[in-house]
Amino acid sequence: MNKNKRPTIATVAQQAQLSVATVDRVLNARAPVNTQTAERVFQAAEAVGYYAARLIAERIREKKPGYHFGILLLGTSLEFYGHLRDAIREQARLFTEANIICHDDAIIDRSPHAVARQIEQLAEQCDCLALVCFEHPVIHQAIERVRSRGIQIVSLLSDLSSESHRPYVGTDNVEVGRTAGWLMAHTCHPPQGSVAVILGGHRFVGHEKREQGLRSYFEEKAPGFRLLEPIINMDNADVTEEATLELLARHRDLRGLYIAGGGVEGVLSALALTPERPPLCVIVQESTQASRHALRQGLIRLVIDSQPTVLAKELIALMVKLQTAETFDPVQQRIFVPLQVLTPENI
Repeated sequence: MNKNKRPTIATVAQQAQLSVATVDRVLNARAPVNTQTAERVFQAAEAVGYYAARLIAERIREKKPGYHFGILLLGTSLEFYGHLRDAIREQARLFTEANIICHDDAIIDRSPHAVARQIEQLAEQCDCLALVCFEHPVIHQAIERVRSRGIQIVSLLSDLSSESHRPYVGTDNVEVGRTAGWLMAHTCHPPQGSVAVILGGHRFVGHEKREQGLRSYFEEKAPGFRLLEPIINMDNADVTEEATLELLARHRDLRGLYIAGGGVEGVLSALALTPERPPLCVIVQESTQASRHALRQGLIRLVIDSQPTVLAKELIALMVKLQTAETFDPVQQRIFVPLQVLTPENI
């Protein structure tokens, strides 16, 4: 191509591998063209420096539907939820078939009435709402009031017990728990002793399912392990540190510790304060700077990651689909994102 020659419609058509007539239809709006083709023309126009590339972008944007999506996350585990929030915003920006504006908020006050108010207030400005939340009748009532206004709600990461016929995006949490059990059984030698699990709270269905999966694996495949009663930490690092130190002091046969939710920094502090600890397989949730550093140091053995970027992409695609869905489809609207196991060798 002569770089001194001004790009023409034919230049754009050649770059896009489309006919000149198709490019002309996009440029001059002579006939309807699907969004994917228009986007292809725009990318080609930008690549060759065509003077009307900005006009094409404006026409594409004008023809796309526009949506406002609400994202309600927890105000704990700030690095993980911050990464997830940013990933959702980025996937909304990259989505080519709709113009999406995200409105996000964080749950700081976990009292049910406060959470219910947040849900209803956020829903007032949105076409669809995705939330990480826990079980409570007051919260369920707020969700149903929102749905009665025609606003779809997607459970994110942690399902709600009565919502198995509702949209969900996240890992299969029973599978997560069973995977943690398998990993402990195959990395503890000998494969026996006490195992502790720390949950964010009993009302988090996702955490409860992880604990159920862990318990069911040991009962079926590794009966040498004894799962202690779960400890609740409300995703608080200080509570987690104190609980970990107490576990190490009280259970000399402790061989495994699984943190099913947040508060990981507390575990790391406790382990760092206990240089003479028993051989211990510690598994935590989510890849963060702290958990990766702990892997490198050898304080923990494994991380189970929910893959926030993959999760965000699936979430945005589902929220768009829900805008035109007439009935619930469990195959299309319950999305299970594969978990990822991280070791010191693959971080």
